[in-house]
Amino acid sequence: MDRLCHCVCELKNYTKAESTGSRDRFFYPGGGNYKGYWLKSQHHGYGNKTNKNNLAYSGQWSNGKRHGMGSMTKTTPKGVTQLIYTGYWEDDKKCGGGKQFYGDAVYYGSWKNNRRHGLGLIFYESGDFYLGEWEVDVYHGLGVLFYDNGNRYEGHFARGYKNGEGLFYHMQTGQLQKGVWENGVCKSSIIQDEFRNQVVSPTPFCIPPICVAYPDQFVHDLFQKYLQNAKKPSKSPERLGALKFVQKMRRFAKFEPKNLSNSKIPLDDLNNICTTSIIYVILREL
Repeated sequence: MDRLCHCVCELKNYTKAESTGSRDRFFYPGGGNYKGYWLKSQHHGYGNKTNKNNLAYSGQWSNGKRHGMGSMTKTTPKGVTQLIYTGYWEDDKKCGGGKQFYGDAVYYGSWKNNRRHGLGLIFYESGDFYLGEWEVDVYHGLGVLFYDNGNRYEGHFARGYKNGEGLFYHMQTGQLQKGVWENGVCKSSIIQDEFRNQVVSPTPFCIPPICVAYPDQFVHDLFQKYLQNAKKPSKSPERLGALKFVQKMRRFAKFEPKNLSNSKIPLDDLNNICTTSIIYVILREL
């Protein structure tokens, strides 16, 4: 019998196998794991991912990237889970409203590309706190800086420092300082006795009344050279909202000085989001 040569044709599927749906837990070779939903082998939907350094993210995903609402936590070697950030993400970066815990501070506000950007509020462990505009992770624009001793500054900021025109309230002496700042240093100012009768320890002598017809314009014109390094921000909708808030805060300029011995705000109390519910209501009204 002649030996016949047979050609066998096999139909092979070269389509890449893709995982879609929910999986209980997937372990990565380099460490860490993921539990949640998949779409075409990408994290998509809701899921929990933990890396080899015990840094975990729980929240929404889109095509393998953090996108939507989610929280970032860190587990210490002692087994204690610490919240680092909770808020919105976009394209694997913090973007939108969010809350972040630092070693000595807590920040509530807007984010853009993993940086604080827009309106935001930050509480420091020292008792100081700032409410106003941010840009590229620093104070920039209109804002109010409250100090632990009761004093406060409201005005313009740039690159993280007081820059431009502003008002400084000396709450212990009852004086109001109007001036121009450059990189956190006051270059020129006019001080008035604004609320001497409402403070515990006013200055021994009253400051004579200002004789200049338009003191604000006089200071502005006299020290125009300092303003070149701190240009006023443009009046964007966000900036107008901050300006509106600053105007509201001026109504509280004449309040009783607080007890300095009890002036510090414990950082543990700030971890409760209810303590800042009033601030969020104000921000929503802007």
